[in-house]
Amino acid sequence: MGKFWKYKLLGIFILGLVMRLIAVNQSLWLDEATTALASKMSVNELFTKFLPGDFHPPLYYLLMKGWTSLFSFSEIALRIPSVIFGVATIYFVYLIARKLYDTKIGIIASILVATSGLLIYYSQEARMYSLAAMLVTLSVFLFLKKKWPFFGICLAVIGLTDYVALFIVPVFLFLSLKDIKKMALSLIPLFISFGLWMPIFIQQLTQGVMQKGSAWWNILGTPTIKNILLIPTKFIFGRIGFDNKFLYGVLTLVVASLFVFLLFKARSAGKTIWYWLTLPIIVGVLISLKIPTLSYFRFLFCLPALYILLAYGIGKIEKHKYIFLALVIVINIFSSGYYLFNKKFQREDWRGASAAVGTDEIILPGSSQKEALIYYGKGGQIVKDPVGSTIWLSRYVWEISDPDSLTENRIKTLGYNKTAEYDFNGVVFWKYNKLDKYANSY
Repeated sequence: MGKFWKYKLLGIFILGLVMRLIAVNQSLWLDEATTALASKMSVNELFTKFLPGDFHPPLYYLLMKGWTSLFSFSEIALRIPSVIFGVATIYFVYLIARKLYDTKIGIIASILVATSGLLIYYSQEARMYSLAAMLVTLSVFLFLKKKWPFFGICLAVIGLTDYVALFIVPVFLFLSLKDIKKMALSLIPLFISFGLWMPIFIQQLTQGVMQKGSAWWNILGTPTIKNILLIPTKFIFGRIGFDNKFLYGVLTLVVASLFVFLLFKARSAGKTIWYWLTLPIIVGVLISLKIPTLSYFRFLFCLPALYILLAYGIGKIEKHKYIFLALVIVINIFSSGYYLFNKKFQREDWRGASAAVGTDEIILPGSSQKEALIYYGKGGQIVKDPVGSTIWLSRYVWEISDPDSLTENRIKTLGYNKTAEYDFNGVVFWKYNKLDKYANSY
């Protein structure tokens, strides 16, 4: 690769890094706060108290435990690893596209990954999805290079990072029929590591199955038409949306038509990338019939494949290919910018809610959804039986944790009157004040 291409690639890395650092200091949301609290636990507590009730493997939490011991638990510090993984994904996508096609396709694909709204969003989240996307992308590159020992280790690391990311394994099985012995040997590290992890995995799985039919079960990713359609929609536009659903629907159809045209142009791109994009999602739909996993963000590791195919399709256009490239980049920049500079599409504002609560008491309808409040120093203010003159009732996912509003009714019977409602970007609180029984005595 000449200096010209090296400078271009360096510029793409810088662009991807800068876009992933904008608004990285926003409030942690509930799951990110869970990451922070888990990182503060001892290794023994992590494995005996936390992980059996979670539904993720241990590697990301162990990584974050080491990271936070060096760089603190601030919002930025917690998210920087995901930023790093996101930028690394750009590079591995370039290597894959260059290996399969040529340098120009590699550059185009890396630009699309660098500006992707959904990849940027999860490159700013203190969760394991950016790491899983990077590891899957790396595994594809190692598979193409036939670096079997490193490929096997990478599969084991994926298995200890994110369960759904293992849906990439059928892709490699289909592609390695001529190297089936080497593929089988490469699976040994995965089998060994997962075998050691199996007792806790069974605990996690059992607890998850016991919740079947519950409200939580239904929002985790059941195989509905909506959840299936959300995957391509969010792949295109990221986390943004419009209040005008008709406009959003029309815009989605128009952009989807462009993407379908480019994918049609990429029909000769080869099995590797097409399998990468489609097979894990098909497996996910089937698995979701028993275990709810069909949430679009869980398939983030398939998104790099989409951009490689789009890059290949753009390269196949004989005339005006740069117009099509510009259109896709504009779509990415629009969706990314709309998220990065519009707080409405950023994360739940538990930091703002905690600041508004001040020193008042907090009532939660259930025993969960308190991790963010604990992270922001409000754990000691969470009470079951209030005694203060002012209390704040959390209405966060109340339709699941308290669908009959029993907590609200109990507060009223204790003599509290609702005086205000607040919405901190999806974190809803109702403020109550104690009724003064002497207020009307004069």
